[in-house]
Amino acid sequence: MNYLISVEEVIRRGLTHGNVDAKTITVAIARSQDIHIQTALGTCLFRDLLNRVQTNTFTPETLLLMDEYVLPALIAFVDYRMIDYTTEKITNKATGFLQDANLQAMSNEQRNPMRDRLRKDAYFYKERLIGFLKDDNGNDYPLYTDCECNKENVLKEKRGFRKNWIV
Repeated sequence: MNYLISVEEVIRRGLTHGNVDAKTITVAIARSQDIHIQTALGTCLFRDLLNRVQTNTFTPETLLLMDEYVLPALIAFVDYRMIDYTTEKITNKATGFLQDANLQAMSNEQRNPMRDRLRKDAYFYKERLIGFLKDDNGNDYPLYTDCECNKENVLKEKRGFRKNWIV
């Protein structure tokens, strides 16, 4: 599996603490980029960026897209997912909440306001990403508007940033 961002970069730039299991963060990255980022970029541009990350072959345009739009959205979605992934565990005995001796986990009711804020943040950044690509109209990112890869295309989301967005 290829990733648009490393676990270390998520920890450095996001809200997820450095003591979280890397496997859990990796799952959050994979699911966030597949479910949210791929639908924002479209399959062709998404695959192109994955390839550029692996080969470190960025153009100034793709570097701008990654640094200013894709990664902020991806990190926000990882943080949003991590709020549940760090407390809810699936084990061979049961599915339940993890309890730490030094930290008392919030109840669902206590977590909901933070979860809602993180969700709003993530969708703001996703809509900003889509708006940026729509405004570009395929000039710098032709794979966004003209995609002919036939394998595993996902339906691209069309709703970009709205000025009346209330956070």
